[in-house]
Amino acid sequence: MTPTPALDRTMETTSARTAGRAWRTGLVAGGIALVANLAVLAAAGLAGTDLTVKPPGQNTMTIGVAMVTATTVVPVLLGTALLVALRGRGAKAWRTLALLGLIVGVVTAPAPSTVEAEGATRLALASMHVITGLVWFAVVRRVTGSQEG
Repeated sequence: MTPTPALDRTMETTSARTAGRAWRTGLVAGGIALVANLAVLAAAGLAGTDLTVKPPGQNTMTIGVAMVTATTVVPVLLGTALLVALRGRGAKAWRTLALLGLIVGVVTAPAPSTVEAEGATRLALASMHVITGLVWFAVVRRVTGSQEG
């Protein structure tokens, strides 16, 4: 059976709609995670935490808004690109990607222990990894509930 122009337009519209849903999902997850991580940064600063780290073989750097923004937004954008790529595979693929994001957030949480920093700084940074993973998981899973069917 040869697709008709009307069927092609319907498929293009559906694809565009699901791509839009994927981008909105990613933007919501990224926005919530960023606000939460900036709140952790602010709380750590207000608590008097020294927000400097010294990665092995590198100079000391101060953790600030720009670094937290980049390290929150970039992984969420990568996940969002995967959502877009997997949009035709259905809710199960998105649920799997939601779980993968949570796993990445938890597995990377110990990464701050590889730098020279105060314990409170390491704890704040580790919590940001977990927060980003949890937010990603919660938002993507919530959206997949509306995709059932």
